[in-house]
Amino acid sequence: MKPVLSALTLGVLASLSGCGYLMGDNGFFRDRGSDYQQAEVAPRMTIPADLQTRSIGDLLPVPGQVAAAPAGEDGFETPRPRPMLASADSSAFALQQQGSSRWLVAQLPANEVWPLLARFWSDYRVPMAEQDAALSEFSTEWVNFGEAAGNPLVRRMMPLLEDGRRVDDEEQRFRVRLEPGVNAGTSEIKVIHQNRDIGDSDSQWPARSDNPNFERGLLAELETYLNQSVSAGGSALVSSIINSGPVENSLEQDGAGNSVLYISADFNRAWADVGEALARADVLVTDYNRSSGVYYVDLDRTRSEKEEPGFFARWFGGDDEAEQQVADENQLQVRLTPSSNRIEVSVDAGIETAADSARARDLLERIQRGLNEGSNGGALLLPR
Repeated sequence: MKPVLSALTLGVLASLSGCGYLMGDNGFFRDRGSDYQQAEVAPRMTIPADLQTRSIGDLLPVPGQVAAAPAGEDGFETPRPRPMLASADSSAFALQQQGSSRWLVAQLPANEVWPLLARFWSDYRVPMAEQDAALSEFSTEWVNFGEAAGNPLVRRMMPLLEDGRRVDDEEQRFRVRLEPGVNAGTSEIKVIHQNRDIGDSDSQWPARSDNPNFERGLLAELETYLNQSVSAGGSALVSSIINSGPVENSLEQDGAGNSVLYISADFNRAWADVGEALARADVLVTDYNRSSGVYYVDLDRTRSEKEEPGFFARWFGGDDEAEQQVADENQLQVRLTPSSNRIEVSVDAGIETAADSARARDLLERIQRGLNEGSNGGALLLPR
């Protein structure tokens, strides 16, 4: 027993001495945190008398006024560079949002955008109450959407109504203001929406839109129209959006066996047509994100009616987990994805979640039927 204790004692002493050798003041891994206390101040460096000193100047000097290059004999002047387009898809008009504020940014000066806006109202046959070029404002007449349901602009606004709300007893109007943009050569388009009961005399414009969804819908429609207007063959393309029949489409299956609806059109045309097809199919659109190309739909309810639980359902288990699970399965996303020279329309349950194959195909078939019905343009009707 004594030899074992002696060996343990020697081992402990050796380890302690080893720690001192490694971690002590003179150890290899000593703490150098207090070395500054023993630091010595070195004498100031002096330059020998036989050498000259020179201060170091600015390594990147900013030049002063640079004289312009002399003009050529032929009088040619180098033009200023054209401003780069701000959006990723090189669109001349792009929807911007900050908080609850939305507006269109145009990569064109206001004097070039103004006639395009005037043509927008003319092509959609929206009656104007005031068109002030000095203030750069358009104000529409009061319009009853219930009497103008055949107009393409109204048809694209109606899916944006809140659940269960009707506009038959209301009048709507819009004000569009054109302002100079932040950058030179750009401009901004801002929209205000106002509604009132039929027979009301309220004519004071609100500080914010009465219906933000209508404001957003008009901005989206303006974005589509104006981008088509400035593109090659813009007049023909815009006319096709307003008055043409159905676009070419086909319902197929991709390599994974998922149902996909292909539309032979550009994104702007396909986005507008799919939104209109959802409205024809009486599918409730709860929200949308045009930048991502997604419509959020709810198959549990329709646009024309809002399903409410009954009295006994509200009191005795109308919102149990089983019903909630079914409701979640019917919250779907209709996604538009550019692919080569056409648009793929697919149905997902989420960004990375596939929807039920039967439910997805059924919704795509409803969209396809809505597309094949075509569009019948109509003029807005003034309230009497």
